Amino acid sequence: MSMANSERRFSPLVGVTVAVLGLAGVLAAQHLPVRERIQDDLTRRSEQALQAAGLSSVRVSFIGRDGTLQVATAADADRALAVVRALEGVRVAEAEVPAVAEPAPAPSASPTATAPAPTSPPEVTATVAGGGRITLSGRVPTETAKSRLVKAATDAAGAGMVDDQLTVDPSVTDKGLDGLGLLLAAVAKHSTDLTVQLRGDKIEVTGTVDTAATAQAVDAAAKAAGVTDVSIAVKVTEVEQALGDLKAVTFVDDKTVLTPAGRAALARAAQVLATTQVKVRIEGHTDSKGTAASNLTLSRARAKVVVDFLVKQGIAADRLTAVGYGETRPAVPNTTEANQAINRRVEFIVVQ
Repeated sequence: MSMANSERRFSPLVGVTVAVLGLAGVLAAQHLPVRERIQDDLTRRSEQALQAAGLSSVRVSFIGRDGTLQVATAADADRALAVVRALEGVRVAEAEVPAVAEPAPAPSASPTATAPAPTSPPEVTATVAGGGRITLSGRVPTETAKSRLVKAATDAAGAGMVDDQLTVDPSVTDKGLDGLGLLLAAVAKHSTDLTVQLRGDKIEVTGTVDTAATAQAVDAAAKAAGVTDVSIAVKVTEVEQALGDLKAVTFVDDKTVLTPAGRAALARAAQVLATTQVKVRIEGHTDSKGTAASNLTLSRARAKVVVDFLVKQGIAADRLTAVGYGETRPAVPNTTEANQAINRRVEFIVVQ
């Protein structure tokens, strides 16, 4: 077979091949603009959606329908992926988060010596001066103990009536501090010259209080202070001592009617008051049984009954004032029947 015949035989095959390749090239050329339009559309819509979600810092790029997100943090990555993957036309979306170098470990601290346990007893002095003002001085173990003691003094004397000169010393214990608060509650408004000193296992109380009932309350509070040595040298003025020595002024239960013993006690009070021209405030108090409102009403009514009785005995009315405090000023905590009996009382307070 000649060369010319061979060339004529294979010419059709070559033509077909060339045609196919040409068609493929045309199709590819037509597809490229469509692919770019899809990428641009997905990128644009992704950026808009991310901006609406508050993620405008996220960068987006697409290859076809597959997107890549460049995100600053893993938390933002989760949110951004959720936004982009929800868009129509997106096939795949992945996030790239830059690796964050872990901080170098801090140099280990040198072992510190354990603070020694407090061993010294606290040293605190509370002075009650004119008007019931309290000055606190001495050493307490912590700021918490200091705040608690100042609060107890403020509760007892009133806002603005406490001068805090305490210092914090971790070497002292807190033994007896709560008991000191009880003592202040008993005396703050019933003395203008009193000193309470806490020295470890010992409490010393010296000075003057207004009534024997207050002195009794001081004794009860000191014994409840949790210390082993209590020294009380509290004086009561002569008239106040005589009034304080009176037997209890008692009433018929839950009424304003004096019992025979109560009338006898008031007759003796009239004899004491007849020897002087001092003015006296009659204070009615109750225990915590019943409601606060009913106790307040009862205490006021009983104080007035006492004043009326003394006036009938010849004591000038302008020397007597009736006040009722209900259950608000217990002499001792209302925790036992015996303490409640102490709190059900009428007190004679010399005011001038």
